[in-house]
Amino acid sequence: MNVFSCRSLHLVLSLFFLPMVVYAVTGLLYLAGTDENFTSTVTVHELDGTDRPPYEASLRELERRGATLPEGKVRPFKGNYVLGPLTDDHVLLIRKGDALRAEMVSPGVYSKLLLVHKGKAGWWFTFLGGGAAFSLLAAYVTGVALMWRSRSKRRLMLFSAALGIGAVAAGYLLL
Repeated sequence: MNVFSCRSLHLVLSLFFLPMVVYAVTGLLYLAGTDENFTSTVTVHELDGTDRPPYEASLRELERRGATLPEGKVRPFKGNYVLGPLTDDHVLLIRKGDALRAEMVSPGVYSKLLLVHKGKAGWWFTFLGGGAAFSLLAAYVTGVALMWRSRSKRRLMLFSAALGIGAVAAGYLLL
């Protein structure tokens, strides 16, 4: 592969998948423990703990309090219940012991990006995520190919790769 085609592939792939950096940002925030409602608006209502699914009495109580409820039916969600799509205004009904709490959530940009990060945006973003992973690998290969001719950079690349392999091995041994 000549240098020009290697540079072109490196450039085109990196620029096409540049918007997919959102995976890196949301991944870092998620790993740092950032709450999924970081940019959302959440209103909490304490409700009668005797109500049981499908929580019709609790939903009537929320409407009586002036809440606007989303369309649809209450459905199970991670051990609790939810009314409405997670990508739009929704109500989480959370039971802890004898207490029932309703969280009315208007998701912010981080919540929606986190859903994309977790692969909940459908086949297109799954395809783009796979493409971004492939382009990252291709960018590494073309970057190494571009720099391999320089003896001093070759040593630096090999040293850096050895450190990276050592870090991954140490992480694996810590499991």
